[in-house]
Amino acid sequence: MAKRIIISKGTELVRVPADCLMYVSSDGNYSNLVTSDGRSRIVTFQLGQIEDVINDQLGDDGMIFLRLGRSLIINTEYIYLVDVAKQLLILSDFHGSFHELSASKEVLAKLKAYIESIERTKND
Repeated sequence: MAKRIIISKGTELVRVPADCLMYVSSDGNYSNLVTSDGRSRIVTFQLGQIEDVINDQLGDDGMIFLRLGRSLIINTEYIYLVDVAKQLLILSDFHGSFHELSASKEVLAKLKAYIESIERTKND
């Protein structure tokens, strides 16, 4: 069974299979969880708190999630396109879920280099 991320605060509990969470975006004191089925859920956690929840609950499996700057955590398994020049990041599950996100050129250049290094390591 897939590991789940559980976010509980007050009277609300959100439970998401980790492999279905595509990204989390920041909105002030709130975070928006976006899943591969196209659902979106606002939770009263800041992005740093979500990052802590992922690390605490998933351990090493949480390494598929990567924080990009101040406003975004992505599931690297869904990366389809990184276009540094256009400041564009596209996440897709290739089954209908497609999200265009923007990030700084610096962050995207680092992401591109990181992914290339991981792929080289896999092929060695």
